Amino acid sequence: MADLMTVAHILYRLLSSVLLYINDFILDTFQQGPIPNHVAFIMDGNRRYAKENQVTVAEGHSAGASTLKQNLNECFTLGIKVISLYAFSLENFKRPKEQVDTLMRLLESSLLQIHGPNTFVEKHDVQIRVVGRLEMLDEYVLNAIARTMDATKDNKGRILNICIAYTARDEIASAIRETVSGCGSSAKITESSLTDNMFMEVPVDLMIRTSGVYRLSDFMLWQCHQHTPIEVVERNWPDFGRWDMGIILLRWQRRRNRVLVGL
Repeated sequence: MADLMTVAHILYRLLSSVLLYINDFILDTFQQGPIPNHVAFIMDGNRRYAKENQVTVAEGHSAGASTLKQNLNECFTLGIKVISLYAFSLENFKRPKEQVDTLMRLLESSLLQIHGPNTFVEKHDVQIRVVGRLEMLDEYVLNAIARTMDATKDNKGRILNICIAYTARDEIASAIRETVSGCGSSAKITESSLTDNMFMEVPVDLMIRTSGVYRLSDFMLWQCHQHTPIEVVERNWPDFGRWDMGIILLRWQRRRNRVLVGL
């Protein structure tokens, strides 16, 4: 029995080393080509994942949160500078109160844990920005947001935008109000001035949505442009991983190279 355990331990260590080598090889391969500056994620399918795996909705969202941390670390390691997440839409407030409360508690705990020691935030020097109609959130969520943003405000390595109580139409309407209030003349309302008053100014280079649903759900409509590809993945968000992201990046790199050749 002892000999079998020793062999199993050696095989486990060997397999772990092989997987680590493959992972590093994959990352190095992707980094040889161009990398998108700003990637936006619509993280859909947590509830569908829960149903398919016969777990609670809360467990489905918790699985999605674990997947998020892994994907953020790998995306930032690849060299992506800005990542934006659709965490909670204004439309989500129409869900049953129990579901909304579960999501808010998960959001609170995730925010408080995300910037601690030995996290991807510390590793990549990530500044976390939370945007949206934050005045609609409960005080305990606002406190977690304030603590997270304050703890990372001086970080310069990467940017993580977390969109909560957000829709693109509301963002655009807010930018129009801010622009009109600031310039005092309709003649000064331009594409550039509106962009300056958006929650997120950086244009999106790649939009990714999981769960196989083909719609934008009112996310970052202003920041998307004529060269923003929208990738819809059939997997639910908790199942989205390195291989899915790798295939998407390879397609993005080929598409970008074709655009540059066309120019």
